[in-house]
Amino acid sequence: PATAEGVLSLVEEVVERGGSVPFLVEYVEPELASALTQTLEQLEGGFRAPSAEEELRAPLLGFWKLLFTTSSSRAASGGTGCGKPPARTVLGSYQTFLSPPEGSETPSLQTVEVVADGEAGKALLAAAKGDYYLGTLASSGALGVVEDHTRVEYDGAARFEAQPPPCRWSAAFVGDTLRVSREENGALSVYAKTENGAVQEEIAKL
Repeated sequence: PATAEGVLSLVEEVVERGGSVPFLVEYVEPELASALTQTLEQLEGGFRAPSAEEELRAPLLGFWKLLFTTSSSRAASGGTGCGKPPARTVLGSYQTFLSPPEGSETPSLQTVEVVADGEAGKALLAAAKGDYYLGTLASSGALGVVEDHTRVEYDGAARFEAQPPPCRWSAAFVGDTLRVSREENGALSVYAKTENGAVQEEIAKL
């Protein structure tokens, strides 16, 4: 049976062959792309999706690193919308899901991305802040998540262009080390659980 460890092993193989995360599945060598696709299908097929909001919220809380996606728009523009090919490339993408006290102004969702900016000649930070909501998705009837970013910053300055549209997804798989989000259009994005310290170290290196 497929496991989260099996997915992570395939990601390591992609990196060993010269790839980098996050990557778009269609750009990976065909044999690895096929193996990833089949493993994800098996993983989703054997997963019992949460039926109650707290069942989904509990494993979701914390820090996540995007490993790969089947969405060309997410790979290109990122979750913040600040990646703009060909001048900008998303080098790293991280999400944080929190459970702030009721009435708190602390955002419950933050996406931080390292963007290689060809015009600036260096890597810059993009950050999108907002909230996430759990509930039944109208498109599928499944319990899911709505990510709603309401403020975006790029290189420390507020970005007032169009904000990223809300992203709605259900959990194709979520465990202690791996999350597979299935968006309404069918695209999959795969994240590894991480820690704040590890995220800060990776951002500094990028």
